[in-house]
Amino acid sequence: MSKVYVYLWFDIEDYVTKESDDLPLTAFKILKKYDVPVSCKIVAEKVLALQKNGRSDVITAMSEYDVGFHMSKHSQHPTIYEYLADLDVRSGAKEFLAREGVGFELVKQVFGRTPSCFGHPGSAWAPHVYPALSKLGIPVYLDETSILNLNDQPYWYCGILNLNGANRNFMLFDYTFEDPRGVEALKKKFKTIHSRLQRKNGGAVSILFHLHTSINKKFWDEVNFGNGQNRSEEEYERPPAQPPEITRRAWEAFDELIRHISQFKDVEFITATSAAKLYDRASPKTLDKKQLRDVAKHFTHSTDYLRDDGIVLSPAEGLNAITKALTTYAASGRIPEQIELQEPLGPMTPFRSKGKRKLQSKDLIVAAESVLNHMNAEGCIPSSINVGQSGILSPEDFLATASKLLNKLLSNQRLPETITVTKSDRPNLRYINESSFQKACKWKVLPSGFKAPKILEQIKLQAWTLKPATIKTQDLSSSTSANLPA
Repeated sequence: MSKVYVYLWFDIEDYVTKESDDLPLTAFKILKKYDVPVSCKIVAEKVLALQKNGRSDVITAMSEYDVGFHMSKHSQHPTIYEYLADLDVRSGAKEFLAREGVGFELVKQVFGRTPSCFGHPGSAWAPHVYPALSKLGIPVYLDETSILNLNDQPYWYCGILNLNGANRNFMLFDYTFEDPRGVEALKKKFKTIHSRLQRKNGGAVSILFHLHTSINKKFWDEVNFGNGQNRSEEEYERPPAQPPEITRRAWEAFDELIRHISQFKDVEFITATSAAKLYDRASPKTLDKKQLRDVAKHFTHSTDYLRDDGIVLSPAEGLNAITKALTTYAASGRIPEQIELQEPLGPMTPFRSKGKRKLQSKDLIVAAESVLNHMNAEGCIPSSINVGQSGILSPEDFLATASKLLNKLLSNQRLPETITVTKSDRPNLRYINESSFQKACKWKVLPSGFKAPKILEQIKLQAWTLKPATIKTQDLSSSTSANLPA
């Protein structure tokens, strides 16, 4: 029987409502009954509120679990969408570090370890944070978005493991308990998801609980920071309270749901920490000549990720491999027996090819070395590529055309004098939902009419790095524990 992995996560973020301080303790008490781990993404300002309120007991209890970072101040303006709106991924990563770095360091210091994961506030998912996460040593992006969906399962994006986009396999506990039949509906939904995953040889399920919804009828940030407004701490307003019977039902329902899921023999609860060990990068560190032939064949006809015969490569990795092979050929007249793989970020701006359709092959090989040098120096794919005096190619057209040329060389053909440009699509765009992004821009905290087309553009450009995450063959013996870093 295939495993169904369940990652349960709490967003612990309400630093307005003092009554919310106790909620993690209530949740942990239930989880201990069933020996279930959880990832707790906490806002730095909430950590400060716990310290101010003398709640070292909550901090100590949370330290026994997986702890992630959930922004410095979450929804105070400018929010992450507001300050990233006009930036590309690299400049946005610097801005993220400048604004969120102090909060990250606080969480790291208080809990004595690097946070296991990061997730966005509200619906504000953006690719700019990924290079910053790599720099901070955060290996996992844990949240939920419908903007990017890779078959409802974990994936790699900008070199970071994403538990972010479970979609049909996502369950939100918030406010379901307001309906007396809510927990039955959740149990039924889990059964449906479980049955579907078993038919597909297993998979992952995401379950989110914003703990404050058990005592608040409205989200704390919508009340205090909605529609672009800011409030000082003295002006904070407590959200309308849930009636006591609803709060009681919330915890009874949570207990029942966790107990119910725990009874499935093929279910294994995981955290962000254990997921980082469980999910493989799924690409070899090196490619031999046979594998390189498969890569060249694939990217001649497609710029989407490659998954075939044990190889899983993003288009960015494919471009890196192809340019390395052609650069070695230019220097030695031979295709290398083995190539070491690296993955750059995607390009920073979109570009459409222009110039002649027929190019000199020798110019294309010279351009390959230029592309490789750019990726090594800048850490990203160039937005446009000059090929001699004949044309300027988009990176996707260059990948397809260079792959075609490498195919000819691997087939023991002589270097042709010219090569015709192969037009190709931008990579992996079919996994991006533009309407979901427009909906994200309507997050109630954002100013009315907020738009950020450049963020959507950057999401598409970084799809060069997208590929599925696959389960390693061996299971983790420790994945049902608290999953604390060693």
